Amino acid sequence: MKQPKKPFLVILAMMMVLTFTGCTSGNGNNANQESKEDKDKVVTEQKQPSDKPTVVRFSGMSAETFNQHTSESAETSILLEYINGNLLDLIYDETSDNIKFVSNHAVDLPTTTDNKVWTFKLKEGLKWTDGTPITARDYEYSYQMLLDPKLTNRNAFELFDNIPIVSANKYFKGEAKWEEVGIKAKDDLTLEIALETEMPEIDVYSVFAQGGSTSPIHKQLYEAGMKPDHSETTYGTTLEQVPSSGTYRLSEWVRDQYRVFEKNQDAPMSAVYTPDRIESRVVSESSTRMQLWEKGEIENVSISGEQFDKYGEDPRVVYTEAESVWGFYVNTESKKNPILGNNDLRKALYYGIDRDKITKGIFKTFKSAPYYISTICMVGDYADGQRYRETEAAKANIPPGTGYEPEKAKEYFEKAYQANGNKKITIELTYFDSQETMKRTAEVAEELYENLFGKDKLDITLRAMPPSAAYDAYRDGNFELGIGAITQNAFNPWSSMKAWRTDFPNRSHRFSSAEFDELQKRTVTGDLLLKPEERLDALVQMEKMLLDYVPQIPLFQNNNAVLFQDRMDLKGKGKYFPVVKFAPLQVNILE
Repeated sequence: MKQPKKPFLVILAMMMVLTFTGCTSGNGNNANQESKEDKDKVVTEQKQPSDKPTVVRFSGMSAETFNQHTSESAETSILLEYINGNLLDLIYDETSDNIKFVSNHAVDLPTTTDNKVWTFKLKEGLKWTDGTPITARDYEYSYQMLLDPKLTNRNAFELFDNIPIVSANKYFKGEAKWEEVGIKAKDDLTLEIALETEMPEIDVYSVFAQGGSTSPIHKQLYEAGMKPDHSETTYGTTLEQVPSSGTYRLSEWVRDQYRVFEKNQDAPMSAVYTPDRIESRVVSESSTRMQLWEKGEIENVSISGEQFDKYGEDPRVVYTEAESVWGFYVNTESKKNPILGNNDLRKALYYGIDRDKITKGIFKTFKSAPYYISTICMVGDYADGQRYRETEAAKANIPPGTGYEPEKAKEYFEKAYQANGNKKITIELTYFDSQETMKRTAEVAEELYENLFGKDKLDITLRAMPPSAAYDAYRDGNFELGIGAITQNAFNPWSSMKAWRTDFPNRSHRFSSAEFDELQKRTVTGDLLLKPEERLDALVQMEKMLLDYVPQIPLFQNNNAVLFQDRMDLKGKGKYFPVVKFAPLQVNILE
């Protein structure tokens, strides 16, 4: 059976341009905060929420498909949340000033007596915007198609990796019948999900929330676009083939130019999301987006580099928190350059990079990251917001500051140099050719490493490649060092760690540890699932294994600084939350 083209955790080519358009920082100084409070007061006095039909305007990258089973770009995932309903939703809750899982197509949150069998009760009268009813049987059909062994949908992992539904993986591999899979519509309003092992509720809620791959598909349209051999469907590739089960419907779509979404007043979440119309234009250049924002033609823009120099002190700036850590993958199995398999060399590269030269010097406010697990990842009750990086165990895992320890780095390098027969070490560094900042990142790394270790002992050469081609090279082992990142599940960092397993498809690294593999499995499908303290300790141990081996030189989190228009009164007041971000569709729109 053929495999999906790309693994779900790998940052994909279509995401690269968006990823490097912004930067980050802290929350600003006290003077900035006072200025923002004063500005907010003025805005409040002058403007009030509008009772007229409201329009919000965003910019982003192109979307190739609205088929949630095959889409893989960050841009499409945002757009799918507009048009797709789901059993649950995740919103910003003003009462708790936090995120909250709520029912959408379901009557309430799912029930369970053993954390293995979960039951969803659907609301009566659910329907697509064309009037076609939505029932539990439609959900079962949707999940059957998501897992279909002939379609080999790249997002099928949701139902066997993120949560282990009974026989779902076997069915996807063509090794089981559908009747054996733990997905059953008991009647029109009851959907039962049976898991192979007990799972925490947060893991289950996350899979069935928002407009992703577990949203229902329109059976008639899906079948109408199916090829005769059942290997592919054109569902979601034209305006006529994009149905809506969510709060908005796609009313206009000119590929590579713009998309328009109109409010579906009958949707269960229509009272939660405030805009009546969303206009999304395709704009790839950050400078063009900045011009549009300055003209008041889009509601928000990410800023970096010179733009941040100009607007960094603006009280309207708010800051994101990335779900990925970027760094240089190391091909430790390189036959062309076997010294990369030397652990002393990898540790020299780890301690020998002054990350602030990249994060502050190039991106201005990116966060230097000498670790593998993002700061946004939670390990306790999501309502309490306990972050992994804030635990004492996680702090003890990493060196102080940004991990730059030049003397220690030189000691490790000398050992590696001797192991190389006291001959000059040469390393080729691959970077993405899509943006100037990527080139500068590679050039700064080259300069820092060669100056620290000596140009007579180390030579770094640079190779530019398109992102997708670079990831193919990493997968095939045709690289030495290469820039890249892995996205992480903010609610389930244990699941995210499977990207470092030996059996992970299309892996960009060459880390291989039976101990790591077994420990990771225990945290996602084994005996540690419902043991919070032991599960946290396992996560600490997994990160420690990575830090000891160094399969990637971690560099930074690509957090962004974002400017919103004054008319966008964010309910979270600039706070950034996992998944819901700034909750831009729950905004008060001032006129």
